[in-house]
Amino acid sequence: MEKFLYKRCEKKDSKINLWFAYPAIESFAMASLGYLTIFQMLDCDCEIFTERIYFDSKTTFLTKNQVDFMGFSVSFEIDILTIIKMLKKYDIPLKANERNENNPIIFAGGPVLMSNPLPFEEFFDFIIIGEKTALKTACAILKKRKEFSKDKILKELSEIKGIYVPKYKKQKIETIRDEITNEPVYTPILSDKSFFKDTFIIELERGCPKMCNFCLASWLNIPTRFVNYEKIIETIDFGLTHTNKIALLGAYVAGHPEFDKIIKYIAKKCEKNPIELSISSLRADLTDINLVKTLVKCGQKTATIAIEAASQRLRDFIGKDLNEQQILNTIKICQQGGLKGIKIYAMIGLPTENDKDIEEFIELAKKMKNELKKSKESFEITFSTSSFIPKPHTPFENAVREDKKILENKVNYLKKNFHRLGINFRAPSIEWDNIQSILSVYDKSLADFLIEVADEGANLGAFKKTWRKYNKNGVLPPLNSTAKTLFHNTKAISWDFIYNGSKELKLQRQKRLKQICSVQQG
Repeated sequence: MEKFLYKRCEKKDSKINLWFAYPAIESFAMASLGYLTIFQMLDCDCEIFTERIYFDSKTTFLTKNQVDFMGFSVSFEIDILTIIKMLKKYDIPLKANERNENNPIIFAGGPVLMSNPLPFEEFFDFIIIGEKTALKTACAILKKRKEFSKDKILKELSEIKGIYVPKYKKQKIETIRDEITNEPVYTPILSDKSFFKDTFIIELERGCPKMCNFCLASWLNIPTRFVNYEKIIETIDFGLTHTNKIALLGAYVAGHPEFDKIIKYIAKKCEKNPIELSISSLRADLTDINLVKTLVKCGQKTATIAIEAASQRLRDFIGKDLNEQQILNTIKICQQGGLKGIKIYAMIGLPTENDKDIEEFIELAKKMKNELKKSKESFEITFSTSSFIPKPHTPFENAVREDKKILENKVNYLKKNFHRLGINFRAPSIEWDNIQSILSVYDKSLADFLIEVADEGANLGAFKKTWRKYNKNGVLPPLNSTAKTLFHNTKAISWDFIYNGSKELKLQRQKRLKQICSVQQG
């Protein structure tokens, strides 16, 4: 069952019909705050009839021939394979240059496309480079679909800030951002089918002022925007009139200037009526006993922190403002506060990482175990790792990804030694991370390759098999060397045409990192 938390618009005189698609199953779509927020905006426009569809949709209200536009929300690089499958499912030509006036105009947006649309641009007629505001501005042109040809629609869209039309390339596309300081983003539709069943999610902030050198969420969202405290409280009160499940979201959620007050307010509310509270992640440098006790009181059993690297040297190099004592103190506080466990996110294969940095994971884990022995309360530690993937627009965008065999050896070393300590370890898939690395930084020449991968099953085996075929035919270089060296072919266009306000700061950071590397290597 769905419960709409806004007044829907009657669609008596709609000018256009739109399918708004999520390239995953319905439960994931209904848990995506970004997807639902865009749908709400479209749904509140009386001149646009919008239907949500998902990868697992069995039927649709609109037929393909009734659809003027089809939009996709893209959160992960690998989503492109599901998008290809969905276009095929509805018998829509895959590439923009293959679609005519009788086909829907296909567009997409999301963080993947905001950072580097080039590997995927052949599939879309236009791409949103920015947030909700950019699409809202574009809607005025979309509504002219019955009057204008497809080409005229695209030509006019290309003149709007934050809209990238591959057919009409521009030297510079400016990223458009939303005003969220006084307009908090929250769940507009509660659903019992959501992965987070009937949960009211509130975004406290967007971006992160810590600006770690690998972090796309930080560098895509400059400057960091915090929602006003009063607006957050109003939104919490509104959400609690509809559900007792509240989630606080943000890349730097615990770093909100009024976070302590927000938690105290929720704690008081919880004294009167039970509330299930969850937080996306804690900050190891900002966690205190009152916060943990409130989380436990509101039903949370475990917490998550991100340390990124185990050694202080490497944390300093990547810009992670965190020391070992803060990490150990967080473990102690979480145990004393009543939590049953903690998940620790980290990466392997970061630039300049050496064997000693990897050994530091085991040394840190031993210290954590010793800290836990001081209490009789049971407490479970889980290390969850990924391998470093260079991301466009970050200071590490040109960093070399480590060799596949070296990464796999590091994973095996950690797996063996964490097991000896009785600590859970969730290892990354190095081969899948290789694929993601390529999709993050490649150019548009991968379109035909991706179509064939989707045809072959859209799994890891299909990627490797198809890549070998393209390599044998001289179209693509060897897979592992491509993932390792941040491949650009001679005709590639860099993503620097996307301007998000970070270029000068990024160049300063890159210059500083080169100086550090030269000193360390010297």
